Amino acid sequence: MRPIIKTILALSFILIHPVLSSSDEGHNGEKIDFFLEGKELSAMVNINGGIYLSQGHPVGFHFDLLNRFAKHQKCNIKIAPSQEKDHWKSLMDGTTDILVVDAAGDSIPDQYADKVISSLYLNDKEHVWVVKKENYNMLQSMNYWFGYYSHTREFRNMQNKYYRMYRRNTFTNGPVSVLSPYDQIIKQYARSIGWDWRLLASLIYQESKFRISAKSGRDAHGLMQILPSTAKKFDIVDLYDPEQNIKAGTLFIKRLISLYNSHEIDSVNRVKFILAAYNAGEGRVEDIRRAADYKKINRFEWDSLKQVIPYMSIHGELPEELLRHGKFKGTETINFVDEILNRYENYKMLVKK
Repeated sequence: MRPIIKTILALSFILIHPVLSSSDEGHNGEKIDFFLEGKELSAMVNINGGIYLSQGHPVGFHFDLLNRFAKHQKCNIKIAPSQEKDHWKSLMDGTTDILVVDAAGDSIPDQYADKVISSLYLNDKEHVWVVKKENYNMLQSMNYWFGYYSHTREFRNMQNKYYRMYRRNTFTNGPVSVLSPYDQIIKQYARSIGWDWRLLASLIYQESKFRISAKSGRDAHGLMQILPSTAKKFDIVDLYDPEQNIKAGTLFIKRLISLYNSHEIDSVNRVKFILAAYNAGEGRVEDIRRAADYKKINRFEWDSLKQVIPYMSIHGELPEELLRHGKFKGTETINFVDEILNRYENYKMLVKK
């Protein structure tokens, strides 16, 4: 039987309690010696959430908390959501230095039970950071810092940011002022592309429901579902970092804005073209426009182009040379554009600009 992580919490507290109780630094949160200073560490967040309102955004919470801990300790922590089946093995083989888990629900494999120790609870969800027992000095640093930080207003604000009740598509209680923990980043980068931030937020919701841990079957990552190849083009190194991910997404949108910056395409259709290309790729959109020319359909209006898309999946309806990217069913892209714009209309009425 695998032991629940709660059973190792008492041992962890015994190990670090002398540090917390005997410190002469009081509550200023600073230590004279920084055990982790200059070190490069890796952390894996093995907690679900971000889809259902009751779960909040736990991956974002721990991403933020780990980065604040790293800043205080003057070290660097590379953080990623768990994509591995055996996250415990990753901790034990040294691939991961810090494993973030739900103490109430996760279980330690029997062979590792006496080899790991956990932090104090980091929130009321009973989430903990786990390290190998040999790294108890690291654990002491974590608990010392958190013992102070958890009593600050900054921490309370951070908890509210990630665990408040965000309403998505229903606004029965009237207007709201926030949509996600990432609104300030979204507003900043929306300005860089000349978009209403609520339109960009609608796109992000469509792609990830504001989950920084989102990953698609096509290997797209994060809030804006960015492919590694796209990130590389824009010198983005961490797709799970909310700001870097949104930066990559908006740089890609900026390129699409330039691509469709034609006096023959009005501003409304330009947004639709950009959203379609964001989903299906600009090459696929050009296939649609060539097909429209062949069918004598207006190539500058998205609603007209939707009429030609069904022909692109029917054998013999269009010359093969027009479809340089192959047959295209297109239902996903049509729905993608429609759903984002419909949500945006709701946001415009019910979310403060």
